[in-house]
Amino acid sequence: MASKDFEVQQVFRAYRNGVISRELFTQQMDELVNARGRHDAVPNVFALRGDGRKLAQGRLGKTPQTESMVFTLPPNFGDDRENSHRGDQLIYVIEGSATCRVSGKECEIKAGDFVTIPAGAPHTLRTGAEKLFALTVFAPPDR
Repeated sequence: MASKDFEVQQVFRAYRNGVISRELFTQQMDELVNARGRHDAVPNVFALRGDGRKLAQGRLGKTPQTESMVFTLPPNFGDDRENSHRGDQLIYVIEGSATCRVSGKECEIKAGDFVTIPAGAPHTLRTGAEKLFALTVFAPPDR
């Protein structure tokens, strides 16, 4: 009988090689993690992805030094109202694209890009025709 770690490795390998869909990957990982009794300790990022029809957020974890979340912005999102946070914000784009403005400077971001927003910097994200799905880390937590 295969160990749970081996099963997890095989599911990851199948997903990376395109053998299974993202939906099947999410389902199998959720089943494996639940079987271990560690569901809260190992959140699945893809299980928290929104459908793209409205703003969606999912919390991954929080410590005294960091808070991590995923968020989905729908197409044509953005009102140019800028945010700022007391700590740094890091954003890794998983899927989609957007225009990112930090301290008055704009750039286009897409899947695979990593954005560092310094503490106190005014910033905003605006999507075009496609949704944006990203992972973000606040250091220290904003709340």
